[in-house]
Amino acid sequence: MKKIIIYVYFLVFILGCSRNTYSRLEQALDFSGKNRVELEKVLKHYALYPADSLKYRAACFLIENMPGYYYYEGEELNRHAVYFDALGKSKKQPEQILDSLHTLLGRFNRNTLDLKYDIHEIDSAYLCENIDLAFLAWTKYPWNRHTSFDDFCEYILPYRIGNERLTNWRREYYKRVAPLLETLETDDPVVAARYLRDAIIREKGKPRFTMVRPGGYPSLDAFNALSFNGSCDDISQFALFAFRAAGIPCSIDFVIICGNYNLGHSWVVFEDKNGNDYVMDFFAEIEYISDKSYVRKLRKHKAYRKTFSNNIGAMRAMEKIQEDIPALFATPNYRFKDVTILYSNNFLQTVSIPADMLYSPVPQNRIIYLCGPAWMGWKPVDWTVPDKKGRIVFHNQNIGDIARLATYEDGRLSFLTDPFKIDEQNHRICRYAGGKEVTSATLFSKYPIEDDVVFRSRMVGGVFEGSDNPSFLDADTLYVIKDMPYRLITQVPVSANKEYRYVRYKGAADSYCNIAEVRFSSDTGYLTGKTIGTPGCWEADGSHEYVNVFDGVTETSFDHNTPDDGWAGLDFGIPQKISAIAYTPRNHDNYVKKGQKYELFINGKNGWKSLEVKIADSDSLHYENVPSGGLYYLKNHSSGNEERVFLMEGDKQIFK
Repeated sequence: MKKIIIYVYFLVFILGCSRNTYSRLEQALDFSGKNRVELEKVLKHYALYPADSLKYRAACFLIENMPGYYYYEGEELNRHAVYFDALGKSKKQPEQILDSLHTLLGRFNRNTLDLKYDIHEIDSAYLCENIDLAFLAWTKYPWNRHTSFDDFCEYILPYRIGNERLTNWRREYYKRVAPLLETLETDDPVVAARYLRDAIIREKGKPRFTMVRPGGYPSLDAFNALSFNGSCDDISQFALFAFRAAGIPCSIDFVIICGNYNLGHSWVVFEDKNGNDYVMDFFAEIEYISDKSYVRKLRKHKAYRKTFSNNIGAMRAMEKIQEDIPALFATPNYRFKDVTILYSNNFLQTVSIPADMLYSPVPQNRIIYLCGPAWMGWKPVDWTVPDKKGRIVFHNQNIGDIARLATYEDGRLSFLTDPFKIDEQNHRICRYAGGKEVTSATLFSKYPIEDDVVFRSRMVGGVFEGSDNPSFLDADTLYVIKDMPYRLITQVPVSANKEYRYVRYKGAADSYCNIAEVRFSSDTGYLTGKTIGTPGCWEADGSHEYVNVFDGVTETSFDHNTPDDGWAGLDFGIPQKISAIAYTPRNHDNYVKKGQKYELFINGKNGWKSLEVKIADSDSLHYENVPSGGLYYLKNHSSGNEERVFLMEGDKQIFK
């Protein structure tokens, strides 16, 4: 409900702007209501002296773009903010910390908070302090010699970043970062950014990254951001407060949705004195943009840069069409610009959609959205309007990822095409409509196991041994893993003629003995015994000890605290003959699991169509009579959250 209020609130403002000829500043002042007197105090304060002319312009910039910004207030924010602090102090896993918080406080409930608008709440003292301290940082440090006033306004001056609670953050952050920069002399903001980043790492250590956070919690305010832990957005939030307090211009670049994941991503971006872009992801090293691996590897349709100001040109173009607009591109949120070219090594495509791909002709006065898949839904990532000849063209596109065209009506997407992708080699459009021909499909996971590749690769070279000695002196090799496992459970025969009281799995070099589960069998069945192994796990919280290897649960795992010395095994009590070994790699619990309920879908004109529901009787699912050439989705009704669309190429799942 509050999202609807925000949209209606700002829509009233922006439509008012379009119908009147007076300035955006006057429109904002009119919209401020009773708070107009506070905003006018700021303008009058800087209008008194010619020397403050730039500060007056800066005040105008902030006030003109203030409508639409909002924040939340309430005790619930403070109560649940302890989670982010606990991430840095507790050795527990984020899920455990959050579960404890839920037990103590209940789940975070945004509906208990008060929604407030900047334009109605900000007082003159707050705005003047922000402007004065921003100018102090801009004019004091030599690395801003090349920073234009326009860039200052967008990337140093803003008093807020997201929808965080407002605080007097500049003074506090300046006190913290200024001493770290006292001896630095450089005219390059990237050199200054690297220097400050390294100083913060020396002082605070590296942040703890996790996507786990209280559901619905807004952007971290400046003081909670000092916890220096959380998601990519949380860590970027801290970075902007710190760097902007030091007069280092920076912003956040982001992708709405990654081309092969269900979520987006964000990171911090800087420009050097020559206008070259540098990026910092997860507060890691600051590197030239083309040197970052994710520039090449991170799949994305589009990349955008956050701005404080509204994207007026785009907003007005969409407004003329008078359509319902998805939230991201709606007027309260359209505060970003297209920077896709920076993340494509200057190789982008103009994508023209053939008319025969459309389910029906589209009127010229409609906004067409390019959408990417997220779970079983689709998210708009770009938009266009048919030209005078009715052609649908999208400019500056990365290609190779699944997309679909849609309009947006009555708060929902209405599809115009089947899913498709543009081949990166021949640039042909590949459509995934699902044909009349049928095929069979054997499925091993519901989500790309490429996320587990580091765990799977660590198993190569791992060895299973048998011995009559608990120290495994003169142990016999039972089996050596030579290939990365591709399924939850890999079973291999053992041809040893001897019997062994002690058996173990010893990880390969640099593997930290990463493994989830091992099962030894004889000719008569599974073998059990006393679990033995090397104590100690990397997480130091007891969550990934060697006992997990024989607990019968494939989602728990061993992660030893040394790279080479870890092992886990069994003492049978008496010698036993080993005829087979089954093993499971450490994983993110996305494989098909025996006993769980799954449903296979294919994407159609009106959305997802169910093909068959099955209970898995092993670590794979086999389906017959599956329409070929479609886009598919495997839903787990028993557990888990991560699922992703996929194609079938031959007998392989290709996640997109």
